[in-house]
Amino acid sequence: MKIVKYLILTLTFICSAVTIQAESYLSHTMRTTILVSDPEHTLDLISSWADESGGYYLYRSVNRIVIRVQSKDIGKLRSYLEEISEAILDISIETEDLRERLVALRSGIKSREEILQKNLSYLDRTDVKGTLAIEQEIKSLLGEIEGLKGQLRNLEVNRKFATGEVNLNFMEETLPVDITSSFEWINSIDFYRFIEEGF
Repeated sequence: MKIVKYLILTLTFICSAVTIQAESYLSHTMRTTILVSDPEHTLDLISSWADESGGYYLYRSVNRIVIRVQSKDIGKLRSYLEEISEAILDISIETEDLRERLVALRSGIKSREEILQKNLSYLDRTDVKGTLAIEQEIKSLLGEIEGLKGQLRNLEVNRKFATGEVNLNFMEETLPVDITSSFEWINSIDFYRFIEEGF
């Protein structure tokens, strides 16, 4: 029985260690410019792909879209853009390790919450003047804590979702430009009419 318990505890420890090692603290941003023939249709495709992949789009204009996708799918985004575009003209991927910033924010929140609790415990033991001063300090601490928590939530989102900034260059289909010939008799011929009449 002791051996079974030992094995269970060992397996639990190993699984926990694997989970910790697999947890990513990296934030990814892809910036790219692609060549397309139909910008509106391409924007619709990218937006739908982000939604189907568990992400969403943040911004969209006539020639640019910014999407968020799960960090594990950033490579799939590149492959998809290669599939739906005429060519990828430019691409860059930036990676930032958020570990230090996350630790600093969590530490800052914890230290301010400890100070807040101490100030709250002083309220019943001070006079009116002291109470007003403590209330001002509490108000300031609450503002700082909320600000830090907001930053922490933002980093947690950046850790889970990569950012894709896609700019579109599009090809315009135009009629060939007329080129003047050095022979005047050629310039006088209406080639479209010439072709329609069967030479």
